[in-house]
Amino acid sequence: PFANIFSLSDGPPGKHGGSGVPYLYLTDMEISVQDLEINSNASLTVSLAQTPYCRKHKYDPQNPLCAHIIFCGAIVKVNDSEVGLAKQALFTRHPEMESWPKDHNWFFAKFNITNIWVLDYFGGLKIVTPEEYYSVKP
Repeated sequence: PFANIFSLSDGPPGKHGGSGVPYLYLTDMEISVQDLEINSNASLTVSLAQTPYCRKHKYDPQNPLCAHIIFCGAIVKVNDSEVGLAKQALFTRHPEMESWPKDHNWFFAKFNITNIWVLDYFGGLKIVTPEEYYSVKP
C-alpha cells in the first residue's frame, strides 16, 4: 500500500455540477499510479478538515465531529465518452492542471466506488451504499 495526495473533482462548481463520481488527472510517472496499474483497488478519504469547518469549531482532524468519508473501490481510466466530463470537472476546479507538462502523458481516471463509510459522530462508522450515495441530489 502507498498513500498519496491527489486533487479530484466530481464536477464543475454550481448547483448541478456535482455527479458524485470522483475524477482524477493522473500520470504513470507517479509512483502510486504505477501501483494502481498493478492493482487498481484503492481507498479515498475526504475530510471536513480540508475546509474551514473544523478549525472554526476547534475540532481536531481526528475528532469524529470533524467528519470524514472513506470510499473504497478501484481507480480506472475513463473511456472516450467520459473524457469531456472528467476534463470539465477537473479543469474548472483545478485550472492549473491544464498547464501541466504534456510530456507527462496525463490521463483522466475515475474512482469506481464499491463501499462507503462515514465517520461523523462518536460510536463508530456508518455504512452508506453506493446506491444511496448516488441518489442524493446536490
